[in-house]
Amino acid sequence: MRYIFLAFLLGFATAVIVMVIILKIRKSQGTKFLPLRNDDPFVPRVFLEILKKESVDQLRLGDHVRQEMTVFFSDIRQFTTLLEALTPEESFKFINSYLARIVPIITKNGGFVDKYIGDAIMAIFPRTNGTDMAVLSAIEIQKTLVEYNIHRAKMNYRPLSIGIGIHIGTLMMGVVGVEDRMQNTVISDAVNHASRLEGMCKAYNVSIVVSEQIFKKLEEPGSYMYRFLGKVRVKGKVEPVSVFEIFDGLNQELLERKKKANRYWEEGMLSFSKKDYLAALKQFRKVREILPEDGAAICYTDYCMEKL
Repeated sequence: MRYIFLAFLLGFATAVIVMVIILKIRKSQGTKFLPLRNDDPFVPRVFLEILKKESVDQLRLGDHVRQEMTVFFSDIRQFTTLLEALTPEESFKFINSYLARIVPIITKNGGFVDKYIGDAIMAIFPRTNGTDMAVLSAIEIQKTLVEYNIHRAKMNYRPLSIGIGIHIGTLMMGVVGVEDRMQNTVISDAVNHASRLEGMCKAYNVSIVVSEQIFKKLEEPGSYMYRFLGKVRVKGKVEPVSVFEIFDGLNQELLERKKKANRYWEEGMLSFSKKDYLAALKQFRKVREILPEDGAAICYTDYCMEKL
C-alpha cells in the first residue's frame, strides 16, 4: 500500500513539473491560453464588448450588431517607393515601428483597429463622442509624425507623410467567413466613404479630410483649424459631398502658411460658389503663392481657367 501511495506522489509531482515546464515554454513563446482568449490580440476587446461576448470562444459565425460608428482610414504616402529601398526584414521592422507610435493613440481615444491593410489602418470609434475622438486622434497622430520625422532626419531617412479620412455612418459589425476561418469585420457604405476621403488627401496633398457629417457632429467645430474644400464627387456617390480639411497638428512652418493662406482660400471659395471664376482664380493664385504644393488650390485654379 505504501508503494502505491509513493507511486501516486511521484506521478503527481512529475505531472506538476511537466506542467510548469510547458507553462514556461509557452510563456516564452508568447502563447495565450483559452482562459485568456478574451485578451486575444487578434480580436479587439471592444469588438467583444459591442457584441456582448466575454471571450473569443463565444463568437459564432453570423454574430453581428447594427450601430452608428465613426470610421477612420489612414495610409502612408509613397509607401511602395519607401519599401523598394528596404529588405523584407527591414520592411516589417519599419511598419511595426510606425504602428507602435500610431495605434496607441487610437486606442487611448476610445477607438480600435479593425484591420491592417499593409501600411494602412482602418479603425472604428464606436462611442457617441467618436467623431471628436477620431479627429483628435488624427491630430495627435500628425503631431507624433512631426516628432517621428525629426528622428528619421537624424538617421538620414526621408520624412513620412500620411493621409487620414474620417466619416460616420451606420455599420454592420460582426463575424464573417467560414467555420474554420472566421474574422471580425464591419460592413457599410460608410467604410467605403471614409476610404475615398483618405484617397482625397493624396489628390489635394493634405493630411486630414473629414466628411460634412463628421464636421456637423463635432462638439465645437470652431476649436479646430479647418477649411471647406467644397463639394466633390466621391466614387460610389451620385450627389457631390461636402468635405473639410483639418490642419491642426502639422509642423509649425506649414501650419503658419496654411493659416496665412486661409483668408484667400475662403474668399476664393466664396467667389467660386457664385460662379465668379475670374475673382476666384485671383484668390486661388494667391493661395498658391503661399502654398505652392497645395493640391486643392491647384485643382480649383485649373477648373477656373477652364471656365474662363
